[in-house]
Amino acid sequence: MTPVNDGLMTIGTFSRASLLSIKALRAYHEAGILVPARVDPATGYRSYHAGQLTDAAVIQRLRALDLPLDRVREVVRARDPEVTRRVLAAHAAAMRARLDDVTRIVGELQEGVDRPGDHTPVHVRDEVGTHTLALRSVVREDEFSDFLGAANAALTALAARAGVAPTGPFGALYPPEVADEDAERVEAYLPIGTPAPLPDDRGDIVLSEVPAARVAVLVHAGDYESLGDTYRRLGTWVAHNARPAGGPVREIYLVSFDQTDDLSRFRTEIHWPIHEEST
Repeated sequence: MTPVNDGLMTIGTFSRASLLSIKALRAYHEAGILVPARVDPATGYRSYHAGQLTDAAVIQRLRALDLPLDRVREVVRARDPEVTRRVLAAHAAAMRARLDDVTRIVGELQEGVDRPGDHTPVHVRDEVGTHTLALRSVVREDEFSDFLGAANAALTALAARAGVAPTGPFGALYPPEVADEDAERVEAYLPIGTPAPLPDDRGDIVLSEVPAARVAVLVHAGDYESLGDTYRRLGTWVAHNARPAGGPVREIYLVSFDQTDDLSRFRTEIHWPIHEEST
């Protein structure tokens, strides 16, 4: 039989032959992973070559492993067994780490159910206002640790150069509501006494203030992966016992990376501003 179309297939035919949806094929095209053999310049119709079915099968199996698109692209473009082995080994390690995290979280949740008395109690405290050295930035969730670590070091170093003694532990202010975007405006700060003129090499560090406030306080023990559990407990307490005042929520890092490498020893106070009449 004489070939009639040089092995080209419409996107619909290729979809059925590869068992990949047309939506998936379009997404893979846009991501540069599985590019059609031909795109009609007048109609935009995509055509694939039968030889691309092998790539489609490889892509389908890699995505079944939850391999990210950029890593799939790397494997398909390289067409190198060593690259494939390296990418899959790294992904396997990430999957094992994810499984370990899930196991830990389930264990922590179960402990909370079995021993609710272990939870640190919430208490109310009146915090005085204080001057601060502050560093502000818009930070993604996965950048919090790096930003806070760098800010702590920069603020501490500037305080030493300016001859200003910190009056309390390093902390940070967070908006009372989580924004819809992927990043939040964070103000890292170091409390100080009477402010002094800052040196010219202060960079983005500014003089600021943390206002006086009545706050509901809950201490988080341990690393920051489970900080959300403590926020939920504190938020529940506030919902039942107080009225939120609407100011920024404060995190005070009593024990953190600059004092110990033992994550179980970390201690973080969360201060949730509430109205004065709250008890």
